[in-house]
Amino acid sequence: MRFVEAAGVTTHVETWGAGDPVFLIHGASSHIGAWLPTIVPMLKKQFLVAAYDRPGMGYTTDRPKGSDTLEMQAKVAAGVIEQLGLKRPIVVAHSWGGAVALRLALDRPDLVGGLALIAPVAYEWPGGVDWYNYWSSNPLSGWLFNNILAQPFAGASVEAGMKSAFSPSVPPKGWQDAAQVSLAARPKALRANGEDLVAAKREIMGQQARYREITVPVAIIVGDGDGVVSPSIHALNLAQALPNARIDVLAGVGHLPQEASPERFRKLFDWVCSTK
Repeated sequence: MRFVEAAGVTTHVETWGAGDPVFLIHGASSHIGAWLPTIVPMLKKQFLVAAYDRPGMGYTTDRPKGSDTLEMQAKVAAGVIEQLGLKRPIVVAHSWGGAVALRLALDRPDLVGGLALIAPVAYEWPGGVDWYNYWSSNPLSGWLFNNILAQPFAGASVEAGMKSAFSPSVPPKGWQDAAQVSLAARPKALRANGEDLVAAKREIMGQQARYREITVPVAIIVGDGDGVVSPSIHALNLAQALPNARIDVLAGVGHLPQEASPERFRKLFDWVCSTK
């Protein structure tokens, strides 16, 4: 298991393959494992693929003050890229990781060769987040909730979240184990995820007016049946705002379009590579 120091965070990283660099940023309730079933096997044959666990997630246990901000999240991502010596990688990001990738491209355009965004979060949305995120992130009740109250149900909750992400499809057999989704049920991961999501709308509102500054090619893939992150609020608006973007909307597909159609993702990814 490998770790690097990135913006003061001891960060778990993994790499595969060789070639031009690709950098993976996972979403909420997730970690490196989310890339293992499909994206890593697809890309490692031709590229140097690197991924990391965001602060407090997976095997990155460090969670310094300010980790719930996109500014800090982007600094950690930038630090990992620099520590690994990646030269302007294509950044592939999913869901909340898409917001981090967008901030990285805004704050450190020198480090980003292009973006391939999967069901990204990009804009403010009506309402808030699920109630348990407030309990998980609360400085007074959080420890009790994450370590005691939530643990009997955490595994089932993570599995339910996985099924919701695949809906209206069903998860492929063995995907849960291949993606190591149980790591997301650890108490520290619950807390980190809750903090990220409670702050998410505030953070996204702080950057959403800047997207036209991003000039690198940006590919976006999204399912029109996504019930987790609204395609109309996020992906479709983002594709219109960016000066150099291409979008593919998959019919009858949920929050994991790269799993439903790896070939459609690869087509967009290759466009970014050819355009950067």
